[in-house]
Amino acid sequence: MAESQDQQEANKRAAQQIYDVWDGGDENVLDDVIAEDVVFDKPDHLGGQVHGREAYKDNLRMVRAGFPDLFFRAHEVVAEDDKVMAYCTFGGTHEGNLMGVEPTGASVEAWDFVYYRFNDGKVVEVISFPDLYGLFLQVGLVEPPGE
Repeated sequence: MAESQDQQEANKRAAQQIYDVWDGGDENVLDDVIAEDVVFDKPDHLGGQVHGREAYKDNLRMVRAGFPDLFFRAHEVVAEDDKVMAYCTFGGTHEGNLMGVEPTGASVEAWDFVYYRFNDGKVVEVISFPDLYGLFLQVGLVEPPGE
C-alpha cells in the first residue's frame, strides 16, 4: 500500500525520535513511536529477535550499560511506503560490561543500517544490521586480519 508523502515524512520524523533516544534521549519517547508488540531483529550475537517495546528498551539499556557515553548519528535516511531505512554510526567508550565482555576502555565507532516498518504511525518492525566485526575488532575481541 502506497503511503502519502506526508506519512513518509512523519515516519522519518518518528525514526529521528528513535535515533535521538539512542543518542542519550529519554527512553519514554519510545512509547509514542514504537508499537507495544514491535518485533526487533538483530544479529544472533546480540540476542537475535526480541518481541515487544519493553524488550527493545531492555536492549537499549544493555547497550548504554556497556557504553555509558553512547552516541548515535543517522546520516542517510530514506522513506518509501511504510518503510524507513537509515545508514547510521554509533559508538562510545566501552566502560561497562556488555554481553559478558568486561570493559576494555576502548573508544569505538561503527556503522549500522537500520530498517523500520510502520503501521498507523508506529514502528512495528525493526531490523538492525550493525558492523559487529568492526565493533569486536575495536574492543579487542578479535584479532586484526593478518595477525
